[in-house]
Amino acid sequence: MLDNASCTIYHRIRNDAGHDTWQKVYVPKCWWFCDTKSSVTENGVKTGDILYVRIFDMSVPVNKDDVIVKGYCPVDMSTLKDLSGYRYFKVTSANHNDFGGNPHIKVVAV
Repeated sequence: MLDNASCTIYHRIRNDAGHDTWQKVYVPKCWWFCDTKSSVTENGVKTGDILYVRIFDMSVPVNKDDVIVKGYCPVDMSTLKDLSGYRYFKVTSANHNDFGGNPHIKVVAV
């Protein structure tokens, strides 16, 4: 598979008390594609970005509600406020496609 970017994933780990900690994982090679979608509603036109990332390292921890940033992000995050100033996406799904000749993790985020 082709790679065109790198990314940093903040993997959410929830403890028994309900508090989140974040494990930062840098992924040096991935395929990154951001698409803009729009729709017409009663209140006008609504637009939003949908991110598609394919990660070739199957050992990378990524799940729904994790956070992803393009490139290397030096921030050690404890809350989302720590990423102010960076464009980040919240993972909505992560499919582990471990079959065929090109195993990868397909991540969709908004």
